[in-house]
Amino acid sequence: MWILVSAILGVVIYVLIRFTQQRSGVIEPTSSRRIFSGSETHAIVLMDDDINSMENVVNTLVRVIGISEKQSINFMVRVHKEGIAIVWAGARSESEHYLQNLRESGLRCFLIEIVHHNF
Repeated sequence: MWILVSAILGVVIYVLIRFTQQRSGVIEPTSSRRIFSGSETHAIVLMDDDINSMENVVNTLVRVIGISEKQSINFMVRVHKEGIAIVWAGARSESEHYLQNLRESGLRCFLIEIVHHNF
């Protein structure tokens, strides 16, 4: 029990340190306007789990997708609070490549097709 409490406390401390290291001092919510430009065909959706630490999720997103640490922390916080978040959008071939690498790293994620409607 104490090991679990220590692990959780360690993760909380790590996240708090990372938050305070950001230039703005505040982690801004990630809006869908920053993710989608309109030409994307597929998106990767990351789901919350009880296995991966917050630090592991942040580091994996930075390493695999190549986004900034700040963006990665934003996604991690959104997944932690809401249970799910779109972390990348683009062409199908790139999406499948990133999806495979994220899954191999132990993250729970899936691919969705983006359907564009012209109303």
